[in-house]
Amino acid sequence: MFDWDFVVFVGALSIAAFSPGPGLAALVATVLANGARRSIWFCVGIICGDLVWLSMSLSGLALIAQQIPAVFTTIKWAGVAYLVYLAVKLWTTPADAAQVSTGSKERGALVRILSGFSITMGNPKAMLFYLALLPSIVTPESLNASMVISLALAVIIVLGTVFAVYVYAAEKARSALTSAQSIRTFNRITGTALGGAAVWIAAK
Repeated sequence: MFDWDFVVFVGALSIAAFSPGPGLAALVATVLANGARRSIWFCVGIICGDLVWLSMSLSGLALIAQQIPAVFTTIKWAGVAYLVYLAVKLWTTPADAAQVSTGSKERGALVRILSGFSITMGNPKAMLFYLALLPSIVTPESLNASMVISLALAVIIVLGTVFAVYVYAAEKARSALTSAQSIRTFNRITGTALGGAAVWIAAK
């Protein structure tokens, strides 16, 4: 039987994923600073965070977590700190054409995964979607093992598709930056956006 709960979930997730937020801002900044290839692990971290929120919402652990806010407050501030780090780095890194082609090699895959994960776990948009919106979309009657697997696959596929679009666009923009002045201007615009995202998360 056709499950409309699943269709509505995929539609709502797609809209939420494509809408700009701290995660996408950080992803674009990562691509601009390090290139598309090195942003893959950051995307993996974001998706892992979404899967954790999905699991918590479906299992009811979210209700327990709301009673123990210290853990998520710590994760939230870790995400804020990373966004601030990226913003400062973009504002202070010397701009030259070689920067765009070489990128930064200082951070490993695990650090990138944890960075993406912490931003998602501290992202109010993700919290709102999985803790408030998801329960109103997926009813207990429709929830079974097959549905849970389908929801998890939907998260991976939808987010993967959205990230591919943003990474491609950011990489094209990165390739077009050939002068020091254009790199500096673009870095500072992106850095300011990341700083604003950090303030937005911190204020929630």
